[in-house]
Amino acid sequence: MPGTIEVVIGPMRSNKTAELLRRVAMREEYAHQAVILFKPKDDTKSAQGVVQSRNQLSHRQMEAVEFDSTNPWEMFTIMSERERIIGKPVNCVAIDEGQFVHELFDCARALLERGYDVLAAGLDLDFRGHPFGDMLALGWLVNAYGGNVTWCIAYCECGARAFFSQRLINDRPASYESPTVMPGDAYRPRCAKHFVLPGRPKRANMPAGDEPS
Repeated sequence: MPGTIEVVIGPMRSNKTAELLRRVAMREEYAHQAVILFKPKDDTKSAQGVVQSRNQLSHRQMEAVEFDSTNPWEMFTIMSERERIIGKPVNCVAIDEGQFVHELFDCARALLERGYDVLAAGLDLDFRGHPFGDMLALGWLVNAYGGNVTWCIAYCECGARAFFSQRLINDRPASYESPTVMPGDAYRPRCAKHFVLPGRPKRANMPAGDEPS
C-alpha cells in the first residue's frame, strides 16, 4: 500500500522546521513509528548532523542524516542500512530544506510507492519570488496519494502577512542577479509592499505603470 505525504511550506521564519520536528516527535512518541530524518548538505542554518529550529519554544533540534542534494536517491541506501540495524521497516521519511533537493518530486513519489510516509518541509519561493525547487509540485503528490499541505505563516516587520523571503547582503536587499543559493543566513520575511528586488528584469509585455518593484 502506498504511503501518504505531508508537506510543510512557507517563507522564511514561518516555523516550518519546528512543525516538521513536532510531527516527527509525535510519530515516534505516540505512534511508535520508526522515522528517519534527512537534511541536504546545503543546509547551513543547523549544525552538522542535526536539524534545528530557530523557534526556541519548540522542539529545538533532532539528529539527522545528511545527503547530497544532487543525489537524493542515496537516501534509499541509507534507509536500507537503518532498517537492517533496527531490525524493522522505517515507517516515515522526513526531509527538511526540501527546496534544495534535486528530483525531490520523483524521489518522494518513489518513497510513497514503496509504502513509506513522507514529511517534507521547505520554502515555497526563492529570494526572487520564484518557485523554489519541487516544493510546490509536491501538492500533486498530496492530491494523488493522500495527506495534507500546511502553509506556515510569517509576518513582515510592518505586521502584514509575509509571502516573500527577503535576502539581505550587508543589510541591503540582494540583487536579482545574485546566486539562488548562498552560504550564510541573512533573510527576513516580507509582505508584498515591502519586498524589494533590485535589478529585476523589466517585462516587455507589461503595461506602463504596472511593473512591480
